[in-house]
Amino acid sequence: MPKYFVIPGDIDKMGGIIHIGGENADHLLTVMRARPGDPIIVCDGNCMDYYCEIANVFPGRDKRLDLKILTEHAVKEPGLSVTLYQALPKAGKMEYVIQKCVEMGVHKIVPIHTDNSEIRELSDAKLYRYRKISEASAKQSMRGIIPHVGAPVSIDQAITEASGYGLVFVPYENERRISLKNILSKKNMGDIKTAAFFIGSEGGFSDAEAGKFAKADIPCVSLGARILRTETAGFAALTVLMYAGGELGE
Repeated sequence: MPKYFVIPGDIDKMGGIIHIGGENADHLLTVMRARPGDPIIVCDGNCMDYYCEIANVFPGRDKRLDLKILTEHAVKEPGLSVTLYQALPKAGKMEYVIQKCVEMGVHKIVPIHTDNSEIRELSDAKLYRYRKISEASAKQSMRGIIPHVGAPVSIDQAITEASGYGLVFVPYENERRISLKNILSKKNMGDIKTAAFFIGSEGGFSDAEAGKFAKADIPCVSLGARILRTETAGFAALTVLMYAGGELGE
């Protein structure tokens, strides 16, 4: 059953109707060939799903649909809210990072500029695309929210922001003594509600950036003996976090 996100203002709970227009209506009518009576799930982006059936279809110039609400159900989001600070990678790698990390349960992704990043600018069009990828992945994985993809920030700004999280760390290929397992084993994960971690670009973090993490008391950790690509390291670290937080295998 397809799932779509709408804004709360499109939901008329008193009347038992949800109004869908714009890109969602265009996709339903043009791609899905939606017809009255078809089932559909709609989410308000605040962890509430509405199981509906299509009541009316208006296929004119301004396409729209009216849905009849049948039932509603709360969506369980991870109890651990995780932010990924991802150095901007080359080519389409960021799209892969967003897609897979949204599927795994990330709450927010913030692109960062680093010393070794080859991508120095991010256009509004590209940022819009990244956010649409997050939305599409949230639909596919039946999330209750659309994880936000923020505008790029400097690494200094990201470090300042991350100081407010309950758990912060940096997977770093030059770290050999401290593993992510070491860090997590010393934490009562049931008490931690927010976490953040940093992933470097293809060239990793510079020595100067490693020094900035140390100065901010953000530990660098190893993810094991193998060196992971920038597009897989974030997903690997996030998976470990979700497991440690009891979000997998329940």
